[in-house]
Amino acid sequence: MLLKAAKRTVKKALSPVLYRFPLPELQPERLYVYLDSLLATKDVPGSVVEVGCFQCGTAATAYKFLRNIGCRREYVCFDTFGGFPRSQFKTDVAMGTTAQLASGFSANSLPLVRGMLNRWGFPEIELVKADVVKMAESDLPESIAVALIDVDIAEPTEAAIRKILPRLSPGGVILVDDCDDGAYKGARIAVEKVVPSAQYRFGMGIIKLDR
Repeated sequence: MLLKAAKRTVKKALSPVLYRFPLPELQPERLYVYLDSLLATKDVPGSVVEVGCFQCGTAATAYKFLRNIGCRREYVCFDTFGGFPRSQFKTDVAMGTTAQLASGFSANSLPLVRGMLNRWGFPEIELVKADVVKMAESDLPESIAVALIDVDIAEPTEAAIRKILPRLSPGGVILVDDCDDGAYKGARIAVEKVVPSAQYRFGMGIIKLDR
């Protein structure tokens, strides 16, 4: 616990140097899928939601893209801002995810990310510290045009899909990262469980709601 706190303190102190510019967390081909989805849904009513944003490099890039194409939307990011809940990650280890990844994304905090977004010029992006498994569906925006789920593991991926789907606008889309054959196994398993008809592109799960 002390080591995690120390890492967060160092990151916050060095963030003006280490994080001068947003660095998207998505792989380039998946970032393309995300931005293309934002463009394709620019006339669909609703907010943009990220569940699992880490340090918001993807959010800042996407929000700038929306701004540049003249699409003003509420943009809300949900994250634990402290890495994986232990019990949830333990379930994924049984699915084949390596235990060595358990501490991934833990050296993070809401104040750190808020400071970076403000410094980058994106104070409008809303941050919510929450575990999607435990939070109420009503904590999400009432209507959602695009949702990016990037929590890597099964239980929060499933919870996010189930809570977002009832609020997804007709024509909206849910994208789920890490649905490839990579290190994290749970995201694809969760998508297949909840939406067997989902499509996949470049390792990104795609769930669309027809108009």
